[in-house]
This record gives sequence, C-alpha cells and structure tokens, in this order.
Amino acid sequence: MIDSVTKFILWVRQRSFFRAVQRTLVMLMPIAVLGSYFSLLHDSVFTPDGIIYNIFNLDAIMSDHVWYGGAFVCQGMVQVTFGVFGVYAAYFAAHYTARLYQKDSTMAGMTAVIAILFCAYANTVGNVSEQQSPFSSSLLRVNGVFIALLIGYGVGQVFHWLGSNYTPVKYEHAHRIQRRSWNALIPISVSVGISIILGVLIYELQIKMLNSGSFKLLVRRIQGTNNLGEVLLLSVVVMFLSWLGIGYPLNSLSTSINSGYTADNLTYALQRGNSWNVPYKFLGSSLINTYGTMGGASIVLAVIVIVLLRKEHKEIESIAQINLLPVAFTSVLGFAVGMPIILNPLFMLPMIIIPLINMTLAAGAIAVHFIPVCVYPVLKGTPGILIAFFGTNGNWTTLLFSLLLFVIDVLILIPIIRIGEKVELNLEKENRRNDLNAQKS
Repeated sequence: MIDSVTKFILWVRQRSFFRAVQRTLVMLMPIAVLGSYFSLLHDSVFTPDGIIYNIFNLDAIMSDHVWYGGAFVCQGMVQVTFGVFGVYAAYFAAHYTARLYQKDSTMAGMTAVIAILFCAYANTVGNVSEQQSPFSSSLLRVNGVFIALLIGYGVGQVFHWLGSNYTPVKYEHAHRIQRRSWNALIPISVSVGISIILGVLIYELQIKMLNSGSFKLLVRRIQGTNNLGEVLLLSVVVMFLSWLGIGYPLNSLSTSINSGYTADNLTYALQRGNSWNVPYKFLGSSLINTYGTMGGASIVLAVIVIVLLRKEHKEIESIAQINLLPVAFTSVLGFAVGMPIILNPLFMLPMIIIPLINMTLAAGAIAVHFIPVCVYPVLKGTPGILIAFFGTNGNWTTLLFSLLLFVIDVLILIPIIRIGEKVELNLEKENRRNDLNAQKS
C-alpha cells in the first residue's frame, strides 16, 4: 500500500505543473519566512489585541514613537512580502516552467509579471472595494498564490510551444541579449495578448477574483450553521482551497468571529459564567480554527515536530527550525511555502482529513460534556494549541484535549512524512540519472 502511494505521488510530482510549482515555492521560502516573522511581530506585539502586547502591557511601557514605528515597519514588510507574493510566484513559475523545456526562462518570468499585474489591475479597477491602489488586488497576495502560479505556468507553456530554444552562457554579450529579446517577441506578444483578454473579461464582467468577498457566502454559511455535518462538509472545501494556495476562507474563519450566533453564545456564557450549554455548540467559527487546524498546529506545527525529531534531512530540518517560532504563534505561511505544503500532493489528503478528525472528536467531546464550547475571543498570535484553552476561559480539560489532538495528528502524519522521504529519495536518484545522461550526450 505504501509503495503504491509512493509511486502515485512520485508520478504526480513528475508532472510539469507540480515540478514548476515545487521549485517556485522552495525558491520563495526566504521571502515567506521573512513575511511570517514580521506578521508575527505585527499581530502579537504591534496590535492592541495581540497576545504579547497585552501580556506585557506594552501600552504602558512602550512609547508611542516606538509602537507606531514598529507597526509601520511590520506592516510595510508584510506588504512587500505577502502583499505582492503573487508577483514573485508568477515570475518563478514561468521561469522554472520555461527552464524545463530549455526555453528562455528570464524572458518568460518577466512576461508573467506583466500578465499578473495587468490581471491584478483589472481586478482592482473592476471592484469598488479594492480601489486603494491600482495594484492592491487580492490576486497579488499570498492567499491567492494559486492564480499567480497558474498564470506563471501558463506563460511558461506559451514559451514552451512558441519560444526558441535557449542555452544559458556564463558571459553574454549585448548582441546575444538582443537576439534573445527578438526571439522572445512572439511568445511575449501571445502571453500579453492572452492576459489582456483575461483582464478585459475580469473588468467587463466585474469578476471578483480571489478576495475575501468572493467567499463571503461560504464563510457566513460555516459561521452560521449549527449542523455538524454541514460544518464538516464545508470544511473540506475550505481546507482543499487552503491546500491549493487560496487561503482567504480559512483566514476569514480564523479572524472573523463576530456573527449573531457567536454573539448569542458569548452572551449566554457571560450571563451564566460558563459555556457548557450555549445555544450553538457546533458552529464552524468555533470548531475549524480552534480544533480543526488549531491555528496551524494540527498540520504545520505537527510536521515541524516530526521533522525535528526524525532528523532525516538537514535542509528540511533547517527550514523547520527557522519556522518553529512563527508557526508556534500561528504564523504558518513561511513553512507552508518552504516545505512546501501548499500544492504538495503528499499533503492534500492530510490537510483535509486531519481537521475532519479533530473536529469530529471535538464535537463528540462537546456533546458528552467532556469539554465546553469555545466562545470567548482569543488574542491575535495565541499559540495554536492554546486557542481552545483561552476560548473556553481557561478550562484545563480543554487544554489536555487539545494536546491529545496534537499527539494524534503527529501520529497520523508520521507515515505521511516517511512516504515523502521516499518520494524525495526517488526524485534525487532520477535527477542524478538525468544529469549523467545529459553529461554523456
């Protein structure tokens, strides 16, 4: 069984789209890690509802100049990393796709940047809610990276079919660069033409591509239903989108808890001093982020723990070490990109199944009054395993239950990580074999 799964994942990883995506995300790991650290600082320290800000009472001990300066730096760095992450992703997706076919990867990358920026411009102008800047579009943000990867891959394929073969040289004179530019004219023109058509369609049809508003219906339905089956079913959609690199629904569920149903639960708990018998026990807003993903601990932090304990791959171990702090405080994108977990066929089923298991167990524990319902607001940056603890106003049984869920998640992921190691080993063997064949030819 494990061998069959390994062979299937290996086959998928060898497809050109996943090869380009994996290389792109690994290349972007430093940018994602940088963004994760500044996101952690902003949410935990330089936000009034951040956990570190409140624990250390920074409002009293930190001067306004330092606080505003720190907030400015953190917001700025988050914007230049995660805010325009799609630009980097489109460039390198086109770059590596073109390189797979021995085409001009640099020209392909530059063309992909033009394509995604025009689509982002059309998406911004076509939507009143995004009129802050011509390029403030959600298409460019890290939570919409899937579209950026598709655009980059598409441009790379245009170069594959229409571009001239290109072999990089160490020293390139101006005449050779001029010839490169001329040879790339046709694939550039076709790619730009396709992006113009796509942009016109986005603008004329007022298509809201990949912003939080696009998923309002889905998020509101999850937040507003007390039907556990519906919550579990819709969470499959949310987690699959998150695996694709479309993180807006999951992000909305982890930050937006102000609905009429959550307000009723909180009012009930405040009036009676506990949340055992609140009217809505199985809301998605209190199950998905609290128990399903545990703020990223159920999958991302669990993978980091396994990698650090196994010590099988030095590079992956280093990535895990550098991401441990932000992931522990729910800033997970650095490792999700650097591992990568996003669009990695190895993690597609675990990203869907593990939250389902967690939420089902949590719902059962709530139903039998083993743990209370999470109804209290939680500060930003709260470690994932502690979200349920604070959300139940410090119920110790809930903390033990969250730790038990984390252990179960780790145990589920151990064979998945082993399969991933076999896949990587086979890929390395194949790459060495291809290099030897290339040298012989």
